[in-house]
Amino acid sequence: MEKNKFWLILVFAVVVYLILGVYADFDKLLSAMESFNWIFLILLLALTTLGYFIRFIRWDFFLKQVGINLKLSDNLFVYFSGLCMTITPAKAGEIWKGWLIKEINGESLSKTVPVVISDRLIDILALVFLSLLGIIYYKQGAYVILVILLLFAVFVLAIRSPRISDKLISILEGRAGKYSKDVRSMHETFQKTLTPKNLIITTILGLMAWFMECLALFMAIYAFGQHLSILVSTFTFSFASLAGALSMIPGGLGVAEATLSGLLQFFGLTATIAVGVAIIVRFATLWYGTLLGLAVYLLGKSKINKK
Repeated sequence: MEKNKFWLILVFAVVVYLILGVYADFDKLLSAMESFNWIFLILLLALTTLGYFIRFIRWDFFLKQVGINLKLSDNLFVYFSGLCMTITPAKAGEIWKGWLIKEINGESLSKTVPVVISDRLIDILALVFLSLLGIIYYKQGAYVILVILLLFAVFVLAIRSPRISDKLISILEGRAGKYSKDVRSMHETFQKTLTPKNLIITTILGLMAWFMECLALFMAIYAFGQHLSILVSTFTFSFASLAGALSMIPGGLGVAEATLSGLLQFFGLTATIAVGVAIIVRFATLWYGTLLGLAVYLLGKSKINKK
């Protein structure tokens, strides 16, 4: 990510949180933050980290399905470095992991990029399934979730159906020019990653990983001296994360926070507590992941460059 864009995102983030502060009333928000049991922040970060390791298992599984075998240390470096791209729109910047793998073992991007895309698609699918848990409480979100499921099904059908995929490949190859061979290679990779068996295994891992962050929301609410059920917390976090991802705004900034605090108010929390919870949880997930990824990359890049 270019430095200028990174600073723009940070400025935008500051503006977003200032607006949230004004909405919640700064004085009341500061008072609410003082009531937060900060010991719980360690638990929130631990839950988020556990979720990252579950996602790493899924990432490693995907790589092995397409015949990419990295040393554990290299693979950990690639995966966790990719977290610094959490701040990009829908985490699309994680495609950078393909370039990191290429630097390590020369693997073609046409083979690694589809793995990253498959990984992101499963993340979205897992969020959709978790969001379904709360439709009984918040029926307004049902249409969005059904549309996403439909689009996902169409994509997988296009990949798995020889008749449809052959037509699409022919069209794309004609427009790809010198990259025409990569189109077929990418399709072959998608066919290996998105088999019915792989979809089941990776979606279960995705559900487990996201649930760690949903549980972090539940604990954050509790740390403010409030209570919402696990079911409501799971729906609230997953739906807010889904809204942030679909917004295509870097890190879902503004959209995720607004959705999160809005739903928390819908379920009975005051505006001040809801905004406080949103800020804490976003720090323990989005910003923690970004900083962790940046730290891993800066500490490990010298070893990669020596190879």
